Amino acid sequence: MSESEMADRIDVITDLLMGAAYSDGSLEGREEATVRRLLGELLDGAALPAATDARIAAFSTEGFDLEETAAHFRDDSPERKRKLLELVVAVRDADDVFDTDEDDYMTALARALGMKPEEYADLALQIEELRSSLDEVRRSMPPVLLTARKN
Repeated sequence: MSESEMADRIDVITDLLMGAAYSDGSLEGREEATVRRLLGELLDGAALPAATDARIAAFSTEGFDLEETAAHFRDDSPERKRKLLELVVAVRDADDVFDTDEDDYMTALARALGMKPEEYADLALQIEELRSSLDEVRRSMPPVLLTARKN
Protein backbone atom coordinates (compact mmCIF):
# COMPACT_ATOMS: atom_id res chain seq x y z
CA MET A 1 0.00 0.00 0.00
CA SER A 2 1.29 3.43 -0.83
CA GLU A 3 1.65 6.10 1.84
CA SER A 4 -1.32 8.05 0.50
CA GLU A 5 -3.49 4.91 0.59
CA MET A 6 -2.37 4.31 4.17
CA ALA A 7 -3.17 7.86 5.20
CA ASP A 8 -6.63 7.47 3.69
CA ARG A 9 -7.23 4.14 5.41
CA ILE A 10 -5.40 4.42 8.72
CA ASP A 11 -8.64 5.06 10.63
CA VAL A 12 -10.43 1.99 9.29
CA ILE A 13 -7.34 -0.19 9.76
CA THR A 14 -7.08 1.09 13.33
CA ASP A 15 -10.73 0.19 13.92
CA LEU A 16 -10.31 -3.31 12.48
CA LEU A 17 -7.24 -3.96 14.61
CA MET A 18 -8.90 -2.59 17.74
CA GLY A 19 -11.95 -4.73 16.97
CA ALA A 20 -9.61 -7.72 16.93
CA ALA A 21 -8.04 -6.65 20.22
CA TYR A 22 -11.45 -6.41 21.89
CA SER A 23 -12.98 -9.47 20.21
CA ASP A 24 -12.48 -11.62 23.31
CA GLY A 25 -14.23 -9.05 25.48
CA SER A 26 -11.18 -7.31 26.93
CA LEU A 27 -8.12 -5.37 25.86
CA GLU A 28 -4.75 -6.66 27.02
CA GLY A 29 -1.72 -4.38 27.10
CA ARG A 30 0.17 -6.57 24.64
CA GLU A 31 -2.72 -6.38 22.20
CA GLU A 32 -2.77 -2.58 22.26
CA ALA A 33 1.02 -2.48 21.97
CA THR A 34 0.79 -4.79 18.95
CA VAL A 35 -1.84 -2.56 17.33
CA ARG A 36 0.40 0.47 17.84
CA ARG A 37 3.47 -1.36 16.52
CA LEU A 38 1.67 -2.63 13.42
CA LEU A 39 0.22 0.79 12.62
CA GLY A 40 3.66 2.33 13.05
CA GLU A 41 5.12 -0.22 10.63
CA LEU A 42 2.38 0.57 8.12
CA LEU A 43 3.38 4.22 8.38
CA ASP A 44 7.02 3.32 7.65
CA GLY A 45 8.09 3.68 11.26
CA ALA A 46 6.64 7.13 11.72
CA ALA A 47 5.13 8.08 15.05
CA LEU A 48 1.40 7.54 15.13
CA PRO A 49 -0.57 10.69 14.39
CA ALA A 50 -2.27 12.21 17.44
CA ALA A 51 -5.65 11.45 15.85
CA THR A 52 -4.74 7.76 15.64
CA ASP A 53 -3.63 7.71 19.29
CA ALA A 54 -6.94 9.31 20.24
CA ARG A 55 -8.86 6.81 18.09
CA ILE A 56 -7.15 3.89 19.85
CA ALA A 57 -7.85 5.37 23.28
CA ALA A 58 -11.50 6.10 22.48
CA PHE A 59 -12.29 2.86 20.64
CA SER A 60 -15.51 1.18 21.71
CA THR A 61 -17.03 -2.00 20.39
CA GLU A 62 -20.50 -0.48 20.83
CA GLY A 63 -20.18 1.80 17.83
CA PHE A 64 -18.08 -0.59 15.76
CA ASP A 65 -19.63 -2.31 12.74
CA LEU A 66 -17.35 -4.96 11.24
CA GLU A 67 -19.30 -5.28 7.98
CA GLU A 68 -19.35 -1.53 7.39
CA THR A 69 -15.67 -1.15 8.22
CA ALA A 70 -14.63 -4.12 6.07
CA ALA A 71 -16.54 -2.63 3.14
CA HIS A 72 -13.65 -0.17 2.70
CA PHE A 73 -11.50 -3.12 1.56
CA ARG A 74 -14.03 -5.32 -0.24
CA ASP A 75 -12.81 -4.30 -3.71
CA ASP A 76 -9.13 -4.74 -2.86
CA SER A 77 -7.02 -7.51 -4.34
CA PRO A 78 -6.96 -10.91 -2.62
CA GLU A 79 -3.34 -10.19 -1.63
CA ARG A 80 -4.27 -6.95 0.15
CA LYS A 81 -7.16 -8.62 1.93
CA ARG A 82 -4.80 -11.38 3.03
CA LYS A 83 -2.32 -8.80 4.38
CA LEU A 84 -5.12 -7.16 6.36
CA LEU A 85 -6.07 -10.53 7.85
CA GLU A 86 -2.43 -11.17 8.74
CA LEU A 87 -2.44 -7.93 10.74
CA VAL A 88 -5.57 -9.07 12.57
CA VAL A 89 -3.96 -12.45 13.27
CA ALA A 90 -0.91 -10.69 14.76
CA VAL A 91 -3.26 -8.89 17.18
CA ARG A 92 -5.17 -12.13 17.87
CA ASP A 93 -1.95 -13.90 18.79
CA ALA A 94 -0.41 -11.01 20.78
CA ASP A 95 -1.61 -12.14 24.20
CA ASP A 96 -0.66 -15.81 23.66
CA VAL A 97 -4.21 -16.80 24.62
CA PHE A 98 -6.09 -18.68 21.95
CA ASP A 99 -9.72 -17.73 22.19
CA THR A 100 -12.51 -18.84 19.89
CA ASP A 101 -14.01 -15.33 19.89
CA GLU A 102 -10.79 -13.91 18.49
CA ASP A 103 -10.68 -16.50 15.74
CA ASP A 104 -14.37 -15.98 15.01
CA TYR A 105 -13.62 -12.26 14.52
CA MET A 106 -10.89 -13.06 12.00
CA THR A 107 -13.21 -15.42 10.14
CA ALA A 108 -16.06 -12.89 10.18
CA LEU A 109 -13.71 -10.26 8.77
CA ALA A 110 -12.57 -12.62 6.01
CA ARG A 111 -16.19 -13.29 5.08
CA ALA A 112 -17.03 -9.57 5.19
CA LEU A 113 -14.13 -8.99 2.80
CA GLY A 114 -15.61 -11.56 0.43
CA MET A 115 -12.69 -13.96 0.82
CA LYS A 116 -12.96 -17.65 0.03
CA PRO A 117 -12.24 -20.04 2.93
CA GLU A 118 -9.20 -21.45 1.15
CA GLU A 119 -7.70 -17.93 1.05
CA TYR A 120 -7.49 -17.75 4.84
CA ALA A 121 -7.82 -21.33 6.14
CA ASP A 122 -4.16 -21.46 7.15
CA LEU A 123 -4.65 -18.38 9.36
CA ALA A 124 -7.60 -19.85 11.26
CA LEU A 125 -7.06 -21.76 14.44
CA GLN A 126 -8.28 -25.31 14.28
CA ILE A 127 -11.36 -24.18 16.20
CA GLU A 128 -13.81 -26.69 14.79
CA GLU A 129 -11.55 -29.55 15.84
CA LEU A 130 -11.17 -27.97 19.29
CA ARG A 131 -14.93 -27.45 19.67
CA SER A 132 -15.58 -31.03 18.61
CA SER A 133 -13.03 -32.32 21.13
CA LEU A 134 -14.56 -30.21 23.91
CA ASP A 135 -18.02 -31.52 23.06
CA GLU A 136 -16.73 -35.08 23.29
CA VAL A 137 -15.14 -34.38 26.67
CA ARG A 138 -18.37 -32.77 27.93
CA ARG A 139 -20.42 -35.78 26.83
CA SER A 140 -18.08 -38.10 28.71
CA MET A 141 -18.16 -36.07 31.96
CA PRO A 142 -20.32 -37.37 34.80
CA PRO A 143 -23.48 -35.25 35.24
CA VAL A 144 -22.37 -34.13 38.70
CA LEU A 145 -19.29 -32.41 37.21
CA LEU A 146 -21.37 -30.68 34.56
CA THR A 147 -23.75 -29.37 37.24
CA ALA A 148 -20.86 -28.12 39.37
CA ARG A 149 -19.35 -26.42 36.34
CA LYS A 150 -22.50 -24.33 35.78
CA ASN A 151 -22.56 -23.05 39.36
